[in-house]
Amino acid sequence: MKTQSINKPINMQAGFTLVELIIVIVILGILAVTAAPRFLNLQGDANASTLEGLQGSIRSGMNIVNGKSIIASNHKKATATVTVDTGDAVATVYGYPAATEAAFEAFLDVDFADGSADADGTADTVDSKDFNIDATTTAGTAVIYPNSYVAGDNCRIEYTQAADANDGTPPVSVTPPTVTLITSGC
Repeated sequence: MKTQSINKPINMQAGFTLVELIIVIVILGILAVTAAPRFLNLQGDANASTLEGLQGSIRSGMNIVNGKSIIASNHKKATATVTVDTGDAVATVYGYPAATEAAFEAFLDVDFADGSADADGTADTVDSKDFNIDATTTAGTAVIYPNSYVAGDNCRIEYTQAADANDGTPPVSVTPPTVTLITSGC
């Protein structure tokens, strides 16, 4: 009579079958296809976030300019200038910054890409600056946009300068400027 030892190891195979490996690869592929679009548009998200930060800077800066205009009693004048902490004069319209490149460069302390010479004498280009500004298309409106876009894209800030709600009829009633953030196309 033959007896089998109880202590004899049972031969078990360790590892995964080819079918199991293929299933795991397919699941990982499906996850990659569904998750990848969330991470592919990082540049657009970065531009939108940068514009949001710039919008906050514009709002803060225009309030500082307005405060300085009130102190100088220029806040009811159609055009005037105030000097900000950088030592630059900011052109104002009814106490708020004018919608011009020079005014924005003064109160934001930035240099927009416009082809003009920088301090080192070289002309700046679109790629050398983070933002461009278009203050010539519509009078009283400045459009600020990232350097990888154009003014008409839906990735911009539109600043409409202050105006007299009474259209020059006394008393002056100032309509504050508007700062509109558009990021649907970033």
